[in-house]
Amino acid sequence: MLTNIDPEGRPRVWQFGEEAFEPFARRLMPQTRREVPGSGWLLEKLGITKARRTPYDHLMRQMRNNTKVDADYQKNAPRKILEFPTGSTWMLFTDNVLHGAIRGQYAFEQTFWLDVNAMREPGRSPLRALERLYRRKLAWTPP
Repeated sequence: MLTNIDPEGRPRVWQFGEEAFEPFARRLMPQTRREVPGSGWLLEKLGITKARRTPYDHLMRQMRNNTKVDADYQKNAPRKILEFPTGSTWMLFTDNVLHGAIRGQYAFEQTFWLDVNAMREPGRSPLRALERLYRRKLAWTPP
């Protein structure tokens, strides 16, 4: 959840991708590589990450970084541009929606973690979509 608190009254401008997550992930699969065994543990122990990075985290980070440097994707991907005026608050499920701020600053952010197993349709989550595509477990979830 984000709230625009710009003291000058400027809008926070965001772009949101219109492509569904699973086709997007399928298209990026050839550009991703498996994590180095033990790297999540090492990053945590060195204090680089706050918690152990899962294979899911590794893939999501790669996909995000790959789209940032892909000029064709940046130019041609279908998207919507939305402006959030000062004082407005918006909520989004960030793992399932391609998004990014274009303009603006001064925002409060509140992050909520939702366990996949608590979702109404866990099979539609990005985690489960990636597990289907990669045919392996990518995160440790409580029973």
